[in-house]
Amino acid sequence: MAVKSAQRGQRRALLQRGLDFVGDLSDFAARKISAATDPRARQLRRRRRALRWALIFSAGCVFWAAVTAVLAAWGWFALLLQITGAIAVVQVIPATLLFFRYYWLRSEPLPSQRPTTTRRLPPMGSAARPAMAALGASERGFFSLLGVMERGALVPAAEIQDLTDAANHSAAAMAATAAQVVSMERAAQYSESSRGQLVPTINAFTAQLGAGVRQYNEMVTAAAQLVSSANGATVAEAVSQQRYRHELVGATDRLAGWAQAFDELGGLPRR
Repeated sequence: MAVKSAQRGQRRALLQRGLDFVGDLSDFAARKISAATDPRARQLRRRRRALRWALIFSAGCVFWAAVTAVLAAWGWFALLLQITGAIAVVQVIPATLLFFRYYWLRSEPLPSQRPTTTRRLPPMGSAARPAMAALGASERGFFSLLGVMERGALVPAAEIQDLTDAANHSAAAMAATAAQVVSMERAAQYSESSRGQLVPTINAFTAQLGAGVRQYNEMVTAAAQLVSSANGATVAEAVSQQRYRHELVGATDRLAGWAQAFDELGGLPRR
C-alpha cells in the first residue's frame, strides 16, 4: 500500500513538473507577443528605427563626401568625382526625411505604459484561474482605452497616471491573492488532513478575488463609456462626457479603496 502511494506521489510530481514546463513556455510566448503588440513599445521601436537609419544615411553621406574631397585633392578625373558626389547628394535626401520622421515621432505622446510583466495564469482547475483570465482580458482593454483617452486628451495627464497606478496596484493585489489561492490548493492537495481547514479560506480568498475583478470591470466600463461619448460636440454629449468622467473617477476610487483595504487586511504581501 505504501509502495502504491509512493508511486502515485512520483507520478503526480512528474505531472506537475511537466505542467510547470508547459506553463513556462506559454509564459515566455505570452511575454513575446505582449512586447510585440504593446503600442508604447511599438512607438519606441519606430523612433529607434528612424533614428538608426537616419544616422546610417548621414554616415554614408559624410563618407562619400570625404571620398569626393580626397579624390578631388588627388586630381582624379571629373566623371569619378561626379559619381561619388552624386552618391553623397542622394544619401542626403533619405537622411533628411528620416530625421524629420524621427522628430515627428518624438513630438507624438507615448501611449500609456502597460503592465511590465505578463502574469502567468493559475493552473487548470484552480479556483483562481477564471478570475485571473477575466482580469487579463480587462487589463488589455483598459490600457487600450487609456491610450485612446491620452491621444484624444479626454482627461489630463495627471488623471491618466492616477488611473494607471490604481489599475496596476489593484492588479498586483489580485495577482498576489491568486498566488495564495494556488498555494493553499496545493497544500490541500498534498495534505488531506489540512483540507478541511483550508477550503473555507480558499473560498473566502476566491470571493475577494471575484469582487476585485468586478470592481476592475466597472472601471473598464466607465472608461469605455467616456471614450464613446467623446465623438460628438453637442451640449448634451458634453454633459454626458462629464458624467462618464465622474463615473470613471468614482469607479477608480472604489477599486483603489478595495485594493487598499485588502492590503491592510494582509491580502497583499508587503515588500
